[in-house]
Amino acid sequence: MTLIASFADQTLFVPAHASVADVSERFLACPEAQAFAVLADSQVTGVIDREAVSKAMTAGFADSAISALVISDLLIVDATTHAEDVCRAMLADPGRRCDTFVVTRDSAYLGTGSLAALVERLLSDRALEARGIDQAVRAVVDAERASSAMSEYKHKCIELLGQQFRTPLNGIVAMAELLQRQPIGADALAQAGSIRAAGEALLRLFSDSIDLTRAEEGLLVLYPEHTLLRGVADRLQDSWALQAQQAGVSLLVSYDGDPDLEVVLDSGRLVQVFDNLIGKALSYTRSGAIEASLKARLQGGEVVLEGRVRDTGPNRTAAELAAIFDRGETSDGTRAASGLSMSLTRELIECMHGSLRAESNVGHGVTITFDLLAPVAQASATPSIGAAPVAAHVLVVDDNATNRLVAEALCEMFDCTSECAEDGAEAVEAIKSGRFDLVLMDIKMPRMDGIAATAAIRALDGPLGQIPIVALTANVDPEDARSYLAVGMCCVVEKPIKPERLLQAINTALDSRTTTSSRHTAAA
Repeated sequence: MTLIASFADQTLFVPAHASVADVSERFLACPEAQAFAVLADSQVTGVIDREAVSKAMTAGFADSAISALVISDLLIVDATTHAEDVCRAMLADPGRRCDTFVVTRDSAYLGTGSLAALVERLLSDRALEARGIDQAVRAVVDAERASSAMSEYKHKCIELLGQQFRTPLNGIVAMAELLQRQPIGADALAQAGSIRAAGEALLRLFSDSIDLTRAEEGLLVLYPEHTLLRGVADRLQDSWALQAQQAGVSLLVSYDGDPDLEVVLDSGRLVQVFDNLIGKALSYTRSGAIEASLKARLQGGEVVLEGRVRDTGPNRTAAELAAIFDRGETSDGTRAASGLSMSLTRELIECMHGSLRAESNVGHGVTITFDLLAPVAQASATPSIGAAPVAAHVLVVDDNATNRLVAEALCEMFDCTSECAEDGAEAVEAIKSGRFDLVLMDIKMPRMDGIAATAAIRALDGPLGQIPIVALTANVDPEDARSYLAVGMCCVVEKPIKPERLLQAINTALDSRTTTSSRHTAAA
């Protein structure tokens, strides 16, 4: 049998202290490489793939360290291992996050290879047929293809289900939030809060289901960004205070660290971890308090983060603590929602290269703690929400009636008037009338979507083609947001719409209109 050492490329590595820009240049110099081994003192710490580096460069993190992008879940094999055995081992583990393997000799780095190249060479080796290896490898490949097809089908079904449910749920949450802002009685206010909390819980459940499916298929992606840590604690307090109050539990959220400290990490995923842990704590705690804390301390050029959620619920046995991050089952064998969120929490922490543990408290309850490392970011000023916009006439474009109603109500709250269009084609025709100051544009619509409509508007002559357009969408991943901005939108607001965020976006959009108009006047 052929030894795996003959499949290892010794040149495919980068040092652990390299920057994202350094590794990007390395990929440009090696167009055939999909991943590099990461070495620290000649020891392999993980691998870094081309896609992650490309996204980090696009997001503006060229000078950041690569530590947050390193994948440590990889196969490391000794040079004397048979290539066929490595192939079978990797194909038998479809949950592996990357198809790169690293070869060592006496624990020292020897080279890097990929599963795709390994399978291709093994299948092209006619000498394998005489030993029956070719047939065995082909059988494993065929089984893997069938499994991948089924996994892809399952993933698409869950994604579609999530999309279909998100639109009405976003509308329910937004309408409930609008009701809470109206002068209604205390009972009605509490009922609106309950509707909003239930809608947000369902949105989290669908998001967790989709994310867990992605994680199990190795498709969970992180989008690092500059994150003000104090803001994470504020966000948690705002999100959970009402629900904790309704449950009769005190929620104590704290941040221990430099109030102006910013790090580079996926803030949405960090909040998602806390959301899952706080939600789990609420499901167990009937009285007393839940404490959620985030502690940050500097260690060289990185920040050590310790997140902690402590409840005062019932005590758990050692076996229950050991299985707390598994997908639990109810007595009738169905999956429990809390088990789903905790399993995802474990996947998220592993994806961020952190650690997670659960411990019993002295007295009652459980404390769950996670630790993460994140590079320090240059502190930036937190954007202000700003005052109400100057009265403007707004075109609301959305194919969903509830979403249009929410957007119109918010425009009225901001002393703006509005009209509606149900798709991009109607929006383009409406803009030609010249009576609008601003467009709030949905993305996914029939006939003509928001991207195509924006492109058509930007192609109009004169001031009509310069009208500010704000994207309203549930798809706000950085890559999606960049595509909206690239086509000519000026801001992106996530659904369900937060009034403060929409107001900030409207002000920004109207300011950009004023700046553009001033430039045109000066040029004239």
